[in-house]
Amino acid sequence: MTDRTKINETNLFPKLVTGSLLMSAVLAVLTALLVSLKFGLSLLAGGLLATANFIWLRRGLESVLALTPSLAPKLATLRFILRLAIMAGFLYLLIVVLGADIFGILIGLSILVINIILFSIYLSTRKGG
Repeated sequence: MTDRTKINETNLFPKLVTGSLLMSAVLAVLTALLVSLKFGLSLLAGGLLATANFIWLRRGLESVLALTPSLAPKLATLRFILRLAIMAGFLYLLIVVLGADIFGILIGLSILVINIILFSIYLSTRKGG
């Protein structure tokens, strides 16, 4: 494995995002073929939502950490509430308005957590790590 393909602390975030998107897509196709199209699309929507939320969280934290200590807590709280409200709005839209499969969405939302666990296992068991 070359240094470019090896997972380390410097490239963990992009690899985690890419892995989550790939896993979401593959599982969505498989479940669309094996279960139903609605379930597969719901799983994909949940995976995309979780990944987008993760990216937004990181960018928000990076910007808050660059602020003065007196302003950072206020902005962090505002960003957290805004992000939570927008995610709730998307979930409402998916479930109530579009009639997405709740279990598909839940599995999709869990894909990021599954990837974090797999990456943690990989990083803790690789040689020299």
